[in-house]
Amino acid sequence: MENIVLIGFMGSGKTTIGREIALLGGRFLLDTDQIIEQNMGKSIREIFESVGESGFRRIESQLILWLSANVKNAVIATGGGMPIYNDVSYLGKVFWLDMGFESILKRLNAKEQEKRPLMGDVSKVRQLYDERKSMYKNQSKYIISGDASAKEIARRIVECVDKEVQ
Repeated sequence: MENIVLIGFMGSGKTTIGREIALLGGRFLLDTDQIIEQNMGKSIREIFESVGESGFRRIESQLILWLSANVKNAVIATGGGMPIYNDVSYLGKVFWLDMGFESILKRLNAKEQEKRPLMGDVSKVRQLYDERKSMYKNQSKYIISGDASAKEIARRIVECVDKEVQ
């Protein structure tokens, strides 16, 4: 079976929803940021500080190549910038979790914002969000509203995939 790939802005719920999909569909969840952190032995923030954003994007590109060659029947939750700098469509069926900016801000407490290197200035983050929306749309095969519970969104995604398989 093909992978389910979740894209969206940071804080849109990709990992949480991915976990729910994995539970519903007998798949494993792979979070690309967590894989990179484990492989590098550093947090995303520390990786950005040591190799810069361009170095981090190169690491993401290498991970995409590895995942595309080695992983099937998984849920892949991408980092927010991964589909902006890389083509993720060949990883599987791409679902964009489309969530409003204000909803994202409400979901991210100070600790969650601290983990994200690009979250420093809210006005710059808003600009980044606005710039990325069209890119997420272009990368996705499916657009799913992120303004429901994680379980409900996961159920919709699994139903969509199941319909295509039949």
